[in-house]
Amino acid sequence: MKDCYEDSGCKNAMLCITSCGTNQTCEFDCLYSYENDIFDNFMKCIVTDYKCMAIPPPKPPVTCHRPTKVATSFDIESIKGTWYIVRGKNPIYDCFNCQNTTFVRAQQGLFSAVEHFDVNAIDGTIKHRTVVDTVTQWNATAPGILKYSSIQMGHKTTSEWRVLDFAEDYIFTYYCGSISADYFFEGSVVYSKSTSLSSSTLTRLQSVATEAGLDFTSYCQPSYNNCNF
Repeated sequence: MKDCYEDSGCKNAMLCITSCGTNQTCEFDCLYSYENDIFDNFMKCIVTDYKCMAIPPPKPPVTCHRPTKVATSFDIESIKGTWYIVRGKNPIYDCFNCQNTTFVRAQQGLFSAVEHFDVNAIDGTIKHRTVVDTVTQWNATAPGILKYSSIQMGHKTTSEWRVLDFAEDYIFTYYCGSISADYFFEGSVVYSKSTSLSSSTLTRLQSVATEAGLDFTSYCQPSYNNCNF
């Protein structure tokens, strides 16, 4: 507690969050703007380790709408390397500029996903953020369903990622994740080997999204101008 109080970033994050109530957008604006190692350790202590505080779930509550049709021949080994997120569904999680993810193989069927992205902070500056996930297949009978696990800002986060379509140069996914038993979030992104998509790929993704019940025309398109990589 003392370390957080004496650190401006941690203290500002806590003050900012307490003003958000159950507004998920406000909450994550605060977290991404002020987060640092001291804040992460503080949240891990009071929320994850000792459960002194609970994060209120968003209102209205988020209900995941998982597409039922999933790619059946996806090979997790194909995700190796660096990918860019070029389309995103959820403006809270998916639409940061300069998003790139490098998948590094740890062992057979197990990868680390190192995600870099830029955040437009509340104070008008740009923050460069990094998140590291562990990625595995959910189970052997469903190769198109992946499990992402990480500790973000002191919280244990688990999400199920469904591969809706893929080719050599892109992967179209939907995900549903949770921070606690009653705190869920969902989104959908397109990973691409380049920062742009061809017109033929866009046409195909539109068709796949429609079949999955997703409105691809509403997806954001992150910018890759002036990226620091």
